[in-house]
Amino acid sequence: MTDLTEFHLDSSPAVVLLECIEIKHSLWPNPLRYVTNHADGITVKHEDGLSYAYEFIPLQLNKGGTADNLDQSISITVGDLGQVVPQLIKLIRDANSEERPQVIYRAYMSSNLDLPTHIIDGLGVEAMSRDQQATTFDAVAQRLNSVGTGRIYTVDEFPSLKGFF
Repeated sequence: MTDLTEFHLDSSPAVVLLECIEIKHSLWPNPLRYVTNHADGITVKHEDGLSYAYEFIPLQLNKGGTADNLDQSISITVGDLGQVVPQLIKLIRDANSEERPQVIYRAYMSSNLDLPTHIIDGLGVEAMSRDQQATTFDAVAQRLNSVGTGRIYTVDEFPSLKGFF
């Protein structure tokens, strides 16, 4: 049983799932690290064993799809009142950089901040919109096989595929 399953099935009602996101780009001075549901902020250990501080900011996370496939996406709304994220996006635009910001999602149990129970890594920011209250963006997994080979796989050409037809 995974830690996340144990949290949902066996944990005490006093244990809370803390959702954290880390947004980083090579041009930014520091990564953004936010926690959704802990007003005082938290310090957690990442999978590399180092401790990092996450600050609270009004944040909405909508995870798309299931957590057990490769098509993962998260829609993230950061309630920064237009003060933090727009300046960082301006740094990227001013440098004419093609590199997209990267997002890492980590979930921790409030009873154990030394090891994440769930990690979604390798998400890149695809679409973004903003207003004076918040910045919303979609972070999606890299599309590795978005184009076909043009080859049709038939049973005549590949007899071992017969069980799949």
